[in-house]
Amino acid sequence: MSGITGCYNLDGKPAERTLVQRMMHRLAHRGPDGSAIWMDGPVGLAHLALHTTPESLRETQPLCNEARTICLTLDGRVDNRTELQTALEARAVRLRSDSDAELVLRAYECWGIDCPHRIIGDFAFVVWDRLNQQLFCARDILGTRPFYYCRNDRRLLWASELRALFEDDIVRTVPNEGMIGEYLANAIMHNEETLFRDIVRLPPAHCLLIGSDHMRVYRYWDIDPLREIRYRRAEDYAEHFLSLFKEAVRSRLRSHRPIGADLSGGLDSSSVVSMAQLLYQEGTVPNQGLETFSLVFPGLACDESSYIRDVAQRWELPSNRLVADTQPLDHYVAQVERDFDFPEYPNSAMSTPLRMQARGKGITVILDGSGGDEWLSGNDCHYADLVRTRRFLKLFRQVCHDRRASGGIFPLWPLLRLGLWPLMPLAMRTTIRRLSKRDGVPCWMTPQFARQIHLTERLRLETIRRAGSSFAQEDIYRTLLSGWQSHGNEMGDRLSARLSMEERSPLNDRRIIEFACAVPEEQHWRQEQSKCLLREAMKGLLPESVRNRCTKADFSHAFAEMLRTQGGSILLDSLRTEELGWTRGEQIRSMYRAMIDLHGKGDSGYTQYIWPLWMIFGIEMWLSTILDKKGERGYGAEQAPSLFRQDGQEAVCHPMPSGVRQCR
Repeated sequence: MSGITGCYNLDGKPAERTLVQRMMHRLAHRGPDGSAIWMDGPVGLAHLALHTTPESLRETQPLCNEARTICLTLDGRVDNRTELQTALEARAVRLRSDSDAELVLRAYECWGIDCPHRIIGDFAFVVWDRLNQQLFCARDILGTRPFYYCRNDRRLLWASELRALFEDDIVRTVPNEGMIGEYLANAIMHNEETLFRDIVRLPPAHCLLIGSDHMRVYRYWDIDPLREIRYRRAEDYAEHFLSLFKEAVRSRLRSHRPIGADLSGGLDSSSVVSMAQLLYQEGTVPNQGLETFSLVFPGLACDESSYIRDVAQRWELPSNRLVADTQPLDHYVAQVERDFDFPEYPNSAMSTPLRMQARGKGITVILDGSGGDEWLSGNDCHYADLVRTRRFLKLFRQVCHDRRASGGIFPLWPLLRLGLWPLMPLAMRTTIRRLSKRDGVPCWMTPQFARQIHLTERLRLETIRRAGSSFAQEDIYRTLLSGWQSHGNEMGDRLSARLSMEERSPLNDRRIIEFACAVPEEQHWRQEQSKCLLREAMKGLLPESVRNRCTKADFSHAFAEMLRTQGGSILLDSLRTEELGWTRGEQIRSMYRAMIDLHGKGDSGYTQYIWPLWMIFGIEMWLSTILDKKGERGYGAEQAPSLFRQDGQEAVCHPMPSGVRQCR
């Protein structure tokens, strides 16, 4: 989990070393193992190092070729090293070292701007090409490694965290109201915009190519909707998946220190832990030692201690368990003030003490089970595929199963919504929405603000139907493009970087995602059972108690408890978003009271309120930091007139009271 930053003067003037230094110093926490700057005319590149692999110990960045015509900074890890090295050597490329940075540099020399497609792993990198006088940037397919940038008439700036970009005096802290609206609506759609008007992110699976007279942002990788993987036997799918999963875990076990692993007791994290230990026992990779880290919730329904125990005992692994507790409000406020970004979520903040415990043991790499829900669970759009392909017998069986699962109530609405609605033409769906007045604007937002930012249009980013793709595939594709993906990955990266740690997610491997999109939906979901591929592949490796588990822990209580114990009612009494005319304060306070009442009664209905309330609360904290900058560099009424009431009066800004991840 390293860091990169730099600048490129588009007018050809020499880059300012002091500016690059200031941005680098803002990211100092990302470089506990050293930092360096490379300057060449209009370009300045900076790298901050965190060594997490044996090869990185011998790596020096920024890295140049022999002629010093190409220079690279990389924040990342290459997971298909053998494949990439073989391809380079086949083209007579001479590798000076075995570092990941050397592989990426030579890949650019060999294939130019087409090189990112050949790299599998987590990465964000920048290449300065002096001969072509252009800067080339690329980001991995899920945006696991962040890349923010800002372009104006004078220069391009980039950094692993957006706060570093404000070291340039010309970058303004003007809020992006459209993106704020998506957060307030609890519907993050865009993966390029940020909460600041002047700063954007390079979307996942995209490249940025820029010279003095041109700039292009383009997608370098996509799911192939026509690719199909079909076998006669279900066992063949599981065997194929197991080989991919094994390689995904193996490639993420490179470390010069002991490795930690999240172990929640769920199917995904338990599978990652089991596969890692199997590879160690087989001698496939050098055994650096593996320890598991788990949160437990004694007395609560979400406690997974028995499953955690079964996995740890099955593989005879050291098991570190910590009783979960909510973080105080200061924890979140400090994040916003430090990073100028949205705070993490209570259900992920609980893991901070656990991460600190792992770091105290010298562990810098943590494996987790992220990706299992997104790519392997299957989805309800399968209904529409069964209707479209006229597999009415399977549809009937699924409906009968769902009827039994719902207590004998015929699932008419799911059948209509998930079986017929996707089959309707887009124009018909738009008309129905308009006639039913379902514009997507939540009741706690003001219609005026929604119209001002075109919220309805922002929330209706329909994925264009691609020839040959199923509705289930399209649902995975929407997840791939979702703004929630960028938001969650960047937040996880930012929090890990503060602890000098790197999270690795084998189930987010590109090869697994491509495979999951190409197999029949029945391999993901059959009646009551999801993740069929993973369950079948892990037979004999997982304890049966975990492999056959159909329940999933819910940590919603963390949201309610945090707001309740930290004075949520007082915090919501004076809302900046209400003063600005963006939200309906009384509606929000009514939601809060309903949440507290239902939570106190033990009624699970309280969960419908937690996400909207936290998104509102997070934006309130963010605004408290950003709007307090009014009058400082880069911010003023003339730059953000919509932050003032329509009557021309300045909106009242109330200070936050003192003391005042797992993402979706």
